[in-house]
Amino acid sequence: MAEYIYDTFKINNKCPLNTEDFRSLSLLYLPLMGIDSLSLYSVLIALDDGQTYPFKKLLDSLNFNNLKLVNNAFNKLEGLGLVKAYYSESKGHLYEVLKPLSFYDFFENEMFASFLETQIGESEIKKIQPVHKKPVGYKEVTKKFSDIFEASTTSIASTINQFTKPQVTVENDDFNYTLFKMLFDGSVLSEEVLDDENFKSRILRISYTYKLNEEEMRDVLVRTIDIDKNLEYASISKNARNAFQNKYKTTGPKIVTKVEDNFLPSSIDDKWREIIDKVENMQIADTLQSVSGMKPAVSEIKMFDQLLASSQFSIGVINMMILHVNAINNGVLPGFNYFEKIANTWARAKIKTSYDVLKYFETESQKKNKEKPTTSRNKKVKAVPDWYEQYTSQLEGKTVKQAEMTEEEKQEMANLVKDIMS
Repeated sequence: MAEYIYDTFKINNKCPLNTEDFRSLSLLYLPLMGIDSLSLYSVLIALDDGQTYPFKKLLDSLNFNNLKLVNNAFNKLEGLGLVKAYYSESKGHLYEVLKPLSFYDFFENEMFASFLETQIGESEIKKIQPVHKKPVGYKEVTKKFSDIFEASTTSIASTINQFTKPQVTVENDDFNYTLFKMLFDGSVLSEEVLDDENFKSRILRISYTYKLNEEEMRDVLVRTIDIDKNLEYASISKNARNAFQNKYKTTGPKIVTKVEDNFLPSSIDDKWREIIDKVENMQIADTLQSVSGMKPAVSEIKMFDQLLASSQFSIGVINMMILHVNAINNGVLPGFNYFEKIANTWARAKIKTSYDVLKYFETESQKKNKEKPTTSRNKKVKAVPDWYEQYTSQLEGKTVKQAEMTEEEKQEMANLVKDIMS
């Protein structure tokens, strides 16, 4: 992941795309990764192979205003198997651009197919899903290129690599496959089937997609054999989707990013996003004025400019720090060394974004909640962070750009913070 816009990268792009590839990108991948990743992919395949470029070129080409957008777009391309990333301390970043899966191979991937169906709907899926299916009851024995041909030069190896499908890596650490195997007595599935690596990877991928545990996946397989009278992966995936719908009372799994994303839904709660948007768009001078009620001194602004430079935190993180410190110090603004100690603590906690700060506060609150006794045997009491009341008060009555916020909006913001921090 690039840290500065003048960091450099090279492209390894030896997979020319055809019309069918672009059709796959537009109809299948775009709903999963967003227009930012598709735009980045389009730029990458147009760059000269082996040429060194600064990341600023990508910002300029895509009209992105910060490096975070580029990194997020890269992350999604990597996750979907369209880009492989490499890094060298001396040479910088190297990205290998890979061809998208064909329509047939895409729909053979249960995870991709399920997420896409949730995104665009079943009726649209039926319009674009290929009709051709593998023959039932047969094992493919088609010879590979390398089975038939060989060459005396190593150049042929790069040619063969162009035909290799991108690998999409999914780790499902929550699913214990050994336990899953133990749930079968041998009458339903043989040991040979359960030990097959392809079968195992499919089960792990399906269980990951539909968030099913070992017993639920066993029930899915039993149902597939009893009702569908087969063990085809499409049938397993269909029954897993039905189990998902019954368990979670929703139509299907939805793909979201783990980090904040401007182009796709993310796992960050909408309420958290609203607070993050506030602090990320507040100037430090405005934040200082909001907590004190008066215009900050020039020396105070310089102090936080120095903190910005030394800590390399974003303005949003510094704003969160100001609100936090103001709350725990009852409105008294300490000196630079005090803030620097907090910055060092947050850096050791791997805090990089405003979202990380909220998660850090949440974790600390959970720790306190475990330490505090409950007031009733029947009801658990949530621990409230020490800084909670004052922090809420700051956002409620002294939000930045108060002239642009109505009293109703201020109250909504106060309620928002109560929901998150309590």
